[in-house]
Amino acid sequence: MDTIIVGIDFSKGSDCAIDLAIDLANRWGNQLKLVYVLSTKYDSALMSDQEINDKINEVIKRHESKLHTGKLECIIRHGRVYRELNAVAEEEGAWLIVVGSHGTSGYERNWIGKNAYRTITEATLPVLTIRENFNFNKALEKIVLPLDSSMETRQKVTHAIKFARAFNSEVFVLGLYSSGVADVRNIVDKYVEQTEKVLVASGIRCSVSKMETENVTQTTLEFAEQISADLIMIMAEQETTMSNILLGSYAQQMIHHSLTPVLTIHSTDLHGAAR
Repeated sequence: MDTIIVGIDFSKGSDCAIDLAIDLANRWGNQLKLVYVLSTKYDSALMSDQEINDKINEVIKRHESKLHTGKLECIIRHGRVYRELNAVAEEEGAWLIVVGSHGTSGYERNWIGKNAYRTITEATLPVLTIRENFNFNKALEKIVLPLDSSMETRQKVTHAIKFARAFNSEVFVLGLYSSGVADVRNIVDKYVEQTEKVLVASGIRCSVSKMETENVTQTTLEFAEQISADLIMIMAEQETTMSNILLGSYAQQMIHHSLTPVLTIHSTDLHGAAR
């Protein structure tokens, strides 16, 4: 049975991460493991071991009845949050890490949120980040799949199919033109066409849009907001534009600014989607 890892820090964001991870685990028959990382620099000064254990037990009691695929357990580790989350994921043979994120302002005290992007950069498996304002009144009905001219961009498609089948989602393919060079634009067109064919052949409902952009993050987020998206799928590696250089990587910008859950995939993650 495959495993999903959830990083917790007792914040509202990590509570949302647990709830979404439980939904995923129930749909796919996965095991679920919570991970709390004790950082000696902060945690021991704020809470005693007993207080930490009490909080963990409260979290488990609050969520355990929702999980239908096994017992809800929490692993306690010591060290840096992002390193320990990835270490546990590797030890448990996990295919997905789920963590809460807080954006560029607010909740700086929550360690998981602060380490969301570092968790992604250290990971070799997909990482799903979620804000505390996530709408649980509906499933992941609309998935945004942005495509650029990078070779890796299509590797999101396998994951999109996996999620779309589980939630009966519609996939919104978004071709992003960040260059006026004809050859580059033709590559985007080809990737969009190939992706649409694969989705249709897989029985996935989909639609296609194409947009000019100077900032792929801003364009993707505006499109997601326009369609009331429930999930955005991105690659950790994207084509580089001037806005990326000035504002940080595409993945970093997305994690910091997206109010919609973001699934970040590495080019080495394809084995996970096939499970």
